Amino acid sequence: MRLQLCGIVRLETDHPELASLSSAKALALLAYLSLEPGAHSRDELSSFLWGESTSDKARASLRQSIKMLRSLLGDHLEVDRATVALRNTVSTDVADFLAKAERGDEAAIDIDVPRFLDGLAIREAPPFEEWAERTGQSLRLQYRRALIAAARAASSRNDLLRALSLAQRWQQLDPHSEDAVQLQMEVLQRRGEGDAALAVFHAFRARRARDEDAPPGRALRELADRIARSPKGRGSAGVSSRVTPLPSFVAPMVGRTSEWEALLRAWQALADGEGGVVCIDGEAGTGKTRLVDDFARFVSTRDAVVLTGRAFESGLDTPFGPMLQILRGAIDAPGAGGTDGAWLSEVARIVPEMRRSYPSLPEPMRALANDGSLLHEGVAQLLLAVAEDSRVVVVLDDLQWCDADTCGLLHMLIERLRDQPILWCVTSTLGVALRDAPGVRVARALRAVPQHRRLRLTPLARDEVWQLIRTLGRVAHPDGGRRLANRVHAVTSGNPLYVIESLKTLFLRGWLKVHPESGEWLTTDIGASELAVRELLPDVRESVAERIAAVPDEEHALLLTIATTGSGCHTSLLSYVHGISRLRAAHVGDILVERHLVVETDGHYLCAHAVIASVVLESMSTSRRREVHRMIALALSDAASSVQRTADPGSIARHAAAGGELEMAHRFALLASQVCVERSAWDDALQWLDLATECARSSDELRAADEPTAVLLARDEGPPAPERRPVDLSAAPMLRSSDMDLHPSPPAIGAALSDARP
Repeated sequence: MRLQLCGIVRLETDHPELASLSSAKALALLAYLSLEPGAHSRDELSSFLWGESTSDKARASLRQSIKMLRSLLGDHLEVDRATVALRNTVSTDVADFLAKAERGDEAAIDIDVPRFLDGLAIREAPPFEEWAERTGQSLRLQYRRALIAAARAASSRNDLLRALSLAQRWQQLDPHSEDAVQLQMEVLQRRGEGDAALAVFHAFRARRARDEDAPPGRALRELADRIARSPKGRGSAGVSSRVTPLPSFVAPMVGRTSEWEALLRAWQALADGEGGVVCIDGEAGTGKTRLVDDFARFVSTRDAVVLTGRAFESGLDTPFGPMLQILRGAIDAPGAGGTDGAWLSEVARIVPEMRRSYPSLPEPMRALANDGSLLHEGVAQLLLAVAEDSRVVVVLDDLQWCDADTCGLLHMLIERLRDQPILWCVTSTLGVALRDAPGVRVARALRAVPQHRRLRLTPLARDEVWQLIRTLGRVAHPDGGRRLANRVHAVTSGNPLYVIESLKTLFLRGWLKVHPESGEWLTTDIGASELAVRELLPDVRESVAERIAAVPDEEHALLLTIATTGSGCHTSLLSYVHGISRLRAAHVGDILVERHLVVETDGHYLCAHAVIASVVLESMSTSRRREVHRMIALALSDAASSVQRTADPGSIARHAAAGGELEMAHRFALLASQVCVERSAWDDALQWLDLATECARSSDELRAADEPTAVLLARDEGPPAPERRPVDLSAAPMLRSSDMDLHPSPPAIGAALSDARP
């Protein structure tokens, strides 16, 4: 016997007496006795259900309802002259919901709690109506919590379809919840459906204006702006008709369940106040960046402060480059203002924006120590202050390319802050850097940290490739796509990047197409015959090269420049190098994004993967590559002259040297070295002096590099004297370090070029 109270109220039983329980008041009485266990007086129950009737009529109606229930429940209903009680509580769906919600079972949300006592109309019983409303509100509140937890859990494990469905149910339950709308938009964006995400935002904004005469909150507006600025958010309007349409290749992670669960355990430890280090390594293309990006999005919804940095093979040309990206995120983090001003002034030596946020900072304590220890401690104090207010997750991508100074600072911070609620997530690619590279060395050192967890990403198994293709291709047939998956796995060995690139090639060759209505991937007649006789697809580099060869000339030229910069290319730079307007540069850049060759982040274009950049560079002749480097150096230098500042002297020096502009390379390498000295980045300073020496063409130029080299090599005998004269750069007065606004990351290139001539 089971009582259903959510939805249509009814008593489910095999007994034929069910037909006799047709009274709404009898059902209401049974519901009340089931949910409110214990003995209840007859006077209480009569006034509860028949409060507006006379006492005699109320008692008579109660007796009739009790008789009806006793005929069905027998001795389970305990009745005497004064009280009524259920001896054994009838099983109810409400009790099932409460038990499942208590233990965190997602099946709790399958019970239709929002429709508690729906359709049970009880006349002339205000006390019962009040009890039903009060009980229903309590149940709906618990249901809402369970629904939110299930929606976020589905998002965290990349079950995007379920996350979207649950977020929509959440909004139906709470139409004015911005969190529900935000989760829908984030899930749609991750599915590559930016237009749909913006449609959700606009509908919510209209509802908010109609019902509350107020705009959405700031966080929601900023999310909509980010989606609108991204290529996926803008849709395909304005894209060249020459672009071969490709389906979305955004799918839930496949074959990474154990790694995701390890990250969740690390997050739980962080929630319990324990820090740690998670090192994720694997071959190029195994999905390390995707894994940490998804994890960063997940913890950011749990009110964690996420600080991210990324190293590039070309280098960021600035001391502490990846660490500066991390510190910039910490400037405005909650709790950062609690850092002592003296320590913030040390951090400001490498993060000039710090003084814009805290203009009253004192001068750094460089007269007391010039070995970098104060700078390191200043960074540690800043992270300590942030960790006191929030849990902190630091993500550093591609550790193998980090410079020595970044690696030294990273290792010190992890050792210094090992007892703090800070989780360090570090990725590295195996075998691409020398064994004695700083990043490789520090990766080995991190394994000795007590809270260290190492995750090794391996290629996907054959069935996992099949699962990925089925998910991407919305394959309806239960065994559909297996033959294709087997051949793709044979060629790619299960490397996720190679799998995706091979699939793109199949679409471009016309072997695969998308059903216009269902979106399901279909094998064409050409594809069926080709796959029947062709045992192998082209390898990944051939696939990428084939896609690049199909790119029209103008787009190909910009792709060469983007690949050559190595660490992000602003539209201003593309405008200068190619002699086109910034609007045209952005338009062509977006076409490359549509072709899945380039990604756009914060207004900068970057090759979608290092493999793509490598294939692009291999396609260039030596002369053309030298000319592109030269034009990039001239563009950056001209921008610096136009605004009386330079964002990145190291970047100019590197491109000038590769472009054969040796005098320019020598001059900016000296300046980059001086900047490193000012920031206690001694290893980087020596590397730039080495470049200056290589580019020197006269005895004076050699001496200009040799003298500071001697001073730096002698610094083990004591810190460099404060009165040491800087390198003479009188030939370029507008490039003195005191006049520079120093920004090391790709976005800074855009800042330096924002006012440059097109």
